[in-house]
Amino acid sequence: MRGNLYSRKRTGRLCAVPAAALLLLSFTACTGSNPSVVAASGLVKTKDGRPCEGAFIVFHPQEKERINDPKPVATADAMGKFVLTTFASQDGARPGEYGITVVWPGAASSESQFSLSGESGNSGPDQLKGQYGDPRSPVLHFTIPDSGATDMIFEVDG
Repeated sequence: MRGNLYSRKRTGRLCAVPAAALLLLSFTACTGSNPSVVAASGLVKTKDGRPCEGAFIVFHPQEKERINDPKPVATADAMGKFVLTTFASQDGARPGEYGITVVWPGAASSESQFSLSGESGNSGPDQLKGQYGDPRSPVLHFTIPDSGATDMIFEVDG
């Protein structure tokens, strides 16, 4: 009889461990938390100092294990300032190495322009002539440290 009592107690404890682990796992899966990000902002301007208002900036992770991670993006304001967005508006970026693409749409023309979305856009061709727009061979690079980066400056030929 003693053996049966011991077996029941031991089995009860052993079942409690997987049940607790399963509960914890389901709790973290339901929170949907994203990897942590740090503040990441800066300035994009031409080499002669003109702000690239409206430039679209994309940070492409360079580490092989992060190649398919969400890409931080931003649009430069009238002063050329930008704040990266990865998961939520202006939340920053994950620390790491990035190749940066910049496309700076010009003023719209009356001519029909090609649009990736199939809709007519309200902007003209890239003022940077595609020089900084290829994610496979980015001209610009930056490593965002664990402490974040709020003073990035990118100068482009424009």
